[in-house]
Amino acid sequence: MSEKLRIRQAIVVEGRYDAAKLADLVDAPIFTTNGFGIFRDKEMQELLRRLGRRRGLILLTDSDAAGFRIRRFLTDLVGADRVAQAYIPAVPGKESRKAAPSKEGTLGVEGLPPAVLRQALEQAGASLCAPREGRAITCTDLYEFGLSGTQGSAQARRALLARIGLPPRLSKNALCHVLNTLYTYEEFCQMLTEKPVLFWDFHGTLAEHDPIWYDAARLAIERLCPGRPVDYQRIRRTFHQSNLLWWKPVTGEERRLCTPDAWWAFFEQEFRWIFSQCGYTTEESAAIASAIRPIIVQPSWHRLKPDAVSTLAALQKRGYRQYLLSNNFPETPQVVEGLGLAPYFSGMIVSALVGYDKPQKGIFRLALEQAGNPSCAYMIGDNPSDDLAGAAAAGLVPVGVAEAAHAPQAQLGSETLTGLLELFA
Repeated sequence: MSEKLRIRQAIVVEGRYDAAKLADLVDAPIFTTNGFGIFRDKEMQELLRRLGRRRGLILLTDSDAAGFRIRRFLTDLVGADRVAQAYIPAVPGKESRKAAPSKEGTLGVEGLPPAVLRQALEQAGASLCAPREGRAITCTDLYEFGLSGTQGSAQARRALLARIGLPPRLSKNALCHVLNTLYTYEEFCQMLTEKPVLFWDFHGTLAEHDPIWYDAARLAIERLCPGRPVDYQRIRRTFHQSNLLWWKPVTGEERRLCTPDAWWAFFEQEFRWIFSQCGYTTEESAAIASAIRPIIVQPSWHRLKPDAVSTLAALQKRGYRQYLLSNNFPETPQVVEGLGLAPYFSGMIVSALVGYDKPQKGIFRLALEQAGNPSCAYMIGDNPSDDLAGAAAAGLVPVGVAEAAHAPQAQLGSETLTGLLELFA
């Protein structure tokens, strides 16, 4: 048998028998479309896009109508500039394993002689490459790195796949195959030893959420308007009808609110409107609005999740750098410090201080710059839109907690903060 062709591009064929035939001819990564299954397989589509960007693809489909339909789909998906077209002749015949010939009566890739396939690859412009430098990544390596066959390996493997943008359900053999197309062994080791940076949302993730604002309003009313009934539900409804930035971001407008006094002046104006809609006089509404700030900025007013401190401490001990990334009021860093969380963060990025709100890309860009533009970063949060979708659009891995653990925007998730320790093992 002649020496195998070492080809740089990844080769895409339709089925496993095609792949088996080609494996005897070439030393190259080979992937199958499972026939028309590629049209529904979003994970394989994303993998082929990534391989196309990294090393280019060669499409080697059958010469019938179905093969050309798959070829056109993948060319549009990956981009014509990243795809080489390898065509085989339409030779009449039937593969020996089949009871009947194909619909068009021609041989597919698996039924053609190796010389014909080799010629098709060469005519397509297959890039021959030198023998691999260094050794390949093996299943034993996956085991030794805790990615296969050990406690927590499934979660660790899923976290790695999310980090490098690969389908989450790759088997260990498929994972080795793909990793060897993307990385050398040395690059793979370096990637595993470099921990991603963790960005944390605050309210709803590390601390309880919205009731702090409604409760602050109720306390201010009880102090300033004693004896007046408080329609708590009406206050909640009116808060959500207002123009408060953490519910309804005003694109670009936040940048004019980058001093604490300016930020609070805007919000107190909104608070006055809220309380006037709830039946309080102009004077009462102004007084209540001014009374909220001194309440909210007290650390004791904020309730941490019971496993917040232990989770942050454990991840810090494992060597993760952590940052706070929050849509919140200007005094949030002082509150976080008063709650005892500051030692666990390398920095804090707060919307009221930088002039951008999640999910705007601007706040994620500033956060990544402050962290030194890490090669990989995770955003941990409870809001599917602001935290997760916003992070994904900015190139971070979105990690959902609480109910967002099951949100479609989450690449990874845990209902509890403690559960993240296993995820980031």
